[in-house]
Order: sequence, then C-alpha cells, then structure tokens
Amino acid sequence: MGVKERKVVVTEIVVVAVVVAIATLLQALVGSFPTDIFTFPLNIICMALWLVACYLLYKHRETSALAQSLLSTRATWLSLAAMVATGLYLGLQSQPNSTAWPIVLGILFTLTHLLLITMRGWRTAKGIRWRFTLLHAGLIIALGAGFWGSPDRVQLRTMLQDKPVNHAYHLDSTLTNLDYTMQLEECNTEYNTSGMPTHFEAKVSIDNEIVTLKVNHPYNRTFGEKIYLVSINQEHGYCIVEIVREPWQWASLAGIILILAGAVMLFIRGPRH
Repeated sequence: MGVKERKVVVTEIVVVAVVVAIATLLQALVGSFPTDIFTFPLNIICMALWLVACYLLYKHRETSALAQSLLSTRATWLSLAAMVATGLYLGLQSQPNSTAWPIVLGILFTLTHLLLITMRGWRTAKGIRWRFTLLHAGLIIALGAGFWGSPDRVQLRTMLQDKPVNHAYHLDSTLTNLDYTMQLEECNTEYNTSGMPTHFEAKVSIDNEIVTLKVNHPYNRTFGEKIYLVSINQEHGYCIVEIVREPWQWASLAGIILILAGAVMLFIRGPRH
C-alpha cells in the first residue's frame, strides 16, 4: 500500500468515526430520527434527490474522492459490517428501534454504495450484466422500500366488542376513522393443565365477513394491510386488534422478485458466463 493510499484509508477511517460519533450524539441528545415528518410526498422527494446525487457522484467518479471511496472494496466491507451490526442490534433488543440515527445512516450508506456499484456493474460487468444488475437492483429496491417507505407505515389499535367499530388509534393515541367496520363475534382461550393460556382465537366480523384471528396469524385485508390479534379478555368479552398498513409492500415484493430472477440466472448460467 502506497503513501497516497494509506492517507486515503486514514481519511476514510476518520470520516466514518466522526459520522458514527455524530449519529450517536444525536441519538443521545434528540432521540430517534424523525421519520414521521418524512411521510409521502416528502419521502419521495428525498428519494428522488438521493438518486440524482448518486448519479452525479457516479458521473464524476474519476475526479471525486467521495465517489471513489464509495465504489471501493473497503466500502463494500463497511456496508456489510453496517448491516451485520444493524441486524445484531435489532435482533438483541427487546424493543428494537430501527429509527436510531446510527441505523438510519448505516442503511443510507449501504443503499448509496449498492446503487453506485450497480451503475458501474451495468457498464463493466459484460457477460454477467443482467445477473449482476437484477441481483443488486432487487436488493436496492427491497432494502430501499423498507427505508424510504417506513415513514408511510401505519400502526393502529382498537378494542372490539359486540358492537360495530369504525375507528382506531395511532400509537400516539390520536383517533382515525376506518373505511370499514369491525365487530367481535366470539373469542376463545385455551389453557394447559397448569392454567397457562396456550391458544388465543377471535372470530371478527369485518364488513359482515367473518374472519378468524389468531396470535401471529394475521388477516390480510388487502395486500398492504394486515390485521393482527394482540390480546383477548374473554371474561369481559373484548379483544385488542392491531391494523398495520404498509403501502410500500409492493416495492418490497418487486425487489424480492428481481433478486430471485437474478439468482435463477446465476444458477443456470453460472457466475462468469
């Protein structure tokens, strides 16, 4: 490694350390990243600006030190480390916080690196161009849908009894109206010999259609909306359900399909031809 390259590596290490320190300080001082202000259409505008910035970076890759660093093998290892650290952090937390500043910046860095190397691969990966592009583009879309679409994700909860309900509450307790009605028809709880509950089930009427809700077995009302059973109080005749809306789920599915298509091509034709 030459003197110039050592200076570049040292600079990159310092920059990464400073960014991580700033992100950690922001998390400690102001709390999590304010994703709630980046709902549609602001998240779309920010994503478009990010795409333009990445294109300009790649276009000036010969003269831009930042672009060269983001296209380097070191950036690949750093993005892999960021994803591993993110997975460990979220997996080991009882209440994982995916909007922590270090997590948000780590995912944004990984997406930027993936997009830049996909642009380069489209131009240089001759013979394997389509496999390379499909795999990487699918990963960008699937990961990006969760990142850019997370502000549009909605979680609502409501209590169902033997009367129709057409409203629910956000996690901050604000009320919102539903475009359908729900009503509890029947709820059941099964217990083992020691008296511990082993099975929860609720029959719920949704616009006069009877569906069965079980814990960890949600009802797919639409492709982007699921209704979960949270808890049951059989003695008092009510249950709590959670409504989760994920409008970007279509993009996630598209990304997964592209990854599978690239994987099939890789399996059929191999990694080099």
